[in-house]
Amino acid sequence: MSSAARHAFAYAQARVQARYGALPAEADWRRISGIRGLGAWLEEARGGPHRDWIKGFSAASDVHDIEAGVRGLLFAEIDAVARFVPKPWRDAVRWTRWLPLLSLLEHLRAGAELPRWARRVPCIAALLGDDGALLPRRLQRAGIAPLLNHDAAEPVSACWVAGWRGRWPRSGVAVRADLERLAASIGAHLDAFRRSDPAHAWTPRQQLRERLRFEFHGLGLSPAMPFVYLALVALDLERLRRALLDRALFPESPPPDAPSARAEAA
Repeated sequence: MSSAARHAFAYAQARVQARYGALPAEADWRRISGIRGLGAWLEEARGGPHRDWIKGFSAASDVHDIEAGVRGLLFAEIDAVARFVPKPWRDAVRWTRWLPLLSLLEHLRAGAELPRWARRVPCIAALLGDDGALLPRRLQRAGIAPLLNHDAAEPVSACWVAGWRGRWPRSGVAVRADLERLAASIGAHLDAFRRSDPAHAWTPRQQLRERLRFEFHGLGLSPAMPFVYLALVALDLERLRRALLDRALFPESPPPDAPSARAEAA
């Protein structure tokens, strides 16, 4: 990486590391894990590092509020990081907004209708016409038309990865190796997760987060660092989603030892 590129990424690294340092620690999650009832959990969570994430939720939040709201938090973080990184990398960062929506895109490719919560997500709503239907020209403009191609031989996930790689600017061998390692790690995790027992779904997530946390600290000024950070945020927000759904759907259930697998399937 040139000296100019290293200088540009030094700014991004400082901003991203500050945001990484503000993420909830395991002790923060455990402190509120035994609280049942969505309202009580939110009230207690406001006193810790979750406070900014839960501003948009209340005791009256339903499943659709939670599904749309948590994804909105992730997309806002993606947009923030895109503003920090050097301009050549911004398109690749913004492309990651479609990664947590791959299961939704798979359903759409198969001809399913949009769930109600998805219509509240800005990047999805921007693709819809006044009648609520997806507009082909907007799909093309957003770059996701290949992900929804009914005749595509590759799965949606492979199309997304190809689109991500195509948005990397010209980089050295070491940078591409960092990015490929991240893609392989997340891809392997998703494949294993699909085959795992739902009752033990949280353990692979914990293991992936620990690997990513270790990777994050070793990347320094690598352009892969912001992507690893966003993967960590996505895992934490998935944990938030489970915590919120578990209390919204099962307010009287005993507190789980780990985030509930029931909400994972909701």
